[in-house]
Amino acid sequence: MVVTYHYQDMFDEALKAESITLPACKDLGLKLEYLEVETCDVIEPVYKETPPALPFARSEVYQAQILSSRRLTSVNADCKTVYEVTFDVEESSFEFKAGDTIGILPRNSPEDVNAVLDHLGISYGDQFYNLIVDSGSKTKVPGHIPVRSTLRHVLTHCVDLRGVLKKLFLLAISKHTKCDTERKTLEYLCSKEGAAAYTKHILNRGICILDIFTIFRTCRPPIHILLANLSRLLPRPYSIVNSGLKDSNTLKVCFSVMESYNNRKGLTTGWLESQIINDTFENRMENLSITNDSLDRVPIYVRKNMAEYSLPCNIETPLLLIATGTGIAPFIGFLEEREFLKSENSKMGEVWLFFGCRDPNLDYLYQEVLEQYEDNLTLTKLVTAFSRIQSEQARHVQDALNENGKDVARLIEQGASVYVCGEAKTMVAQVKECITSYLVEYNSKTHDDAKQCISQMEKAKRYLVDLWS
Repeated sequence: MVVTYHYQDMFDEALKAESITLPACKDLGLKLEYLEVETCDVIEPVYKETPPALPFARSEVYQAQILSSRRLTSVNADCKTVYEVTFDVEESSFEFKAGDTIGILPRNSPEDVNAVLDHLGISYGDQFYNLIVDSGSKTKVPGHIPVRSTLRHVLTHCVDLRGVLKKLFLLAISKHTKCDTERKTLEYLCSKEGAAAYTKHILNRGICILDIFTIFRTCRPPIHILLANLSRLLPRPYSIVNSGLKDSNTLKVCFSVMESYNNRKGLTTGWLESQIINDTFENRMENLSITNDSLDRVPIYVRKNMAEYSLPCNIETPLLLIATGTGIAPFIGFLEEREFLKSENSKMGEVWLFFGCRDPNLDYLYQEVLEQYEDNLTLTKLVTAFSRIQSEQARHVQDALNENGKDVARLIEQGASVYVCGEAKTMVAQVKECITSYLVEYNSKTHDDAKQCISQMEKAKRYLVDLWS
């Protein structure tokens, strides 16, 4: 057996275990029967009950075409790749405004789907099946799995091939692993004694079924075990960059291309990047007359704004906007909407934006747009902080706040709404600590009173945080 070097310690640790305690593993009582269907017949997926609902959906799914795209960061290893994509939604029924989000329905790549089918020796992935539960079995078909469909459809659109695997799933597939060393290692990871190893090697490394089949070559479970255990492939949420009040025919999002522990690009962001790259290449091949119509449509829908992360109704309300990285996305929409509304009401509250990134030459997202909003007074004050520049002392967004603490306290005293957006939990916590200290220092509040003030702002939707990991 050939073991990837990075996982040799996992196998060594498992083989040293003298005895292990395994959880109970029940027979699922599921089986597939394949249908004789003519290739010309089209059968839509059939669910036992209703198809799974889209999380927080406020609209129907619309197959959107990419109108344009651009890279927002420099080509440099020191910063993440960030793109902006503009979708054509003119023929949709979408209604959206600044602060709203869309859900993008991802799909597993043909390469990943084929890898699973090939590893399991399945040559009938395009054949329709019926999923049957044995009589007397208490097993329920997961709601996201069609009882009639094709394996290729399910593996592409329904299950998350990159989700981290639970212990009972590992135990179930261990029973279909021929190599003793591989089987014992899978059992150890499921055991009470192997809890730390499971956390270290599976959870912390984000190991998914694709990795399992690469590491454990003789693990070949029946496909119904995957259908019963793989989690649902959920839509990915993205903040809308523009305001539908100004233009409801186009919808923009920006995103960074994520990379996992195993150098695997994010499922949705990697796919969108491939569309952008293909678009760039095709546009250069003018002699072939290839257009954007040759690109895949992107299934999107508008999500409910459950957190009410939107502008206050009163345009005279001051705003404090605090963002790092792609957290700037909803605030670009805020400023666009603010500028649009300003033409109807000349009296507008102050808007201060604090933005942090690594380097102004690498990942200062929307620099020209932000400076333009400051020039035309849509944005009262733009304060930046760059954390990884050699010529000057590194600054974080908290430092930018500290330099303007008196004005921050003044604006809150005047009824400002505070919006924080970013992916760093530490940043969000530190920002709240900073603002609390300003209320103490400049607004003559005790520490408890300052904390209570922010708590009341949160309840009144005047202090809102959009955080992701």
